[in-house]
Amino acid sequence: MTAPGAPRSTTGGSAGSGARLLVLAVALTLAALYLLRSPGDEASGASIAPASPTRLVVPALDLRSAVVPIEVDTAGVLYPPDDVDLVGWWKRSAEAGSRHGQTVLTGHTVSTGGGVMDRLGELEPGDRIRVRTSEGVVRYRATSTDVLSRAELSAASRELFGQKRDPRLVLITCTDWDGHQYESNIVVLADPV
Repeated sequence: MTAPGAPRSTTGGSAGSGARLLVLAVALTLAALYLLRSPGDEASGASIAPASPTRLVVPALDLRSAVVPIEVDTAGVLYPPDDVDLVGWWKRSAEAGSRHGQTVLTGHTVSTGGGVMDRLGELEPGDRIRVRTSEGVVRYRATSTDVLSRAELSAASRELFGQKRDPRLVLITCTDWDGHQYESNIVVLADPV
């Protein structure tokens, strides 16, 4: 497009050739970005509608589990699903892909092994996490892994379970088995990418 009052080119092909080269350069750039993306990057949290989580995948931990909705008990305690192979989604927390609020997932650690979240404490900042929903896959990147005593978890409950904030994934499991009970919790925070 030329500016009003600017002389028009009368030589013919040079403007058209430049436009074709620009289109070719853009097409090659887009093709390169497509080829360089990670496997399974077909959707992102920003492009799908919010929905209930149905599957959790944490490649760094070789964790792949179905996710089922759970609720707090009458005492206000959020327990993982009875099945140690399943992850629970607190159904009063944000759906995966929501623009606001925290998606809270929890699963068992078993002191003798075999719990879905036995290795959660090994997750490091930068590790990738995927949450599948009926609408697609929401991707997260871990930002922190902390061990909190039961008292510290209780004191941080508003920060970890409150929904008036930017979107975030919260993964929680138990740790520090003393032979009778778990004394602490592992809490992983992750931001959508």
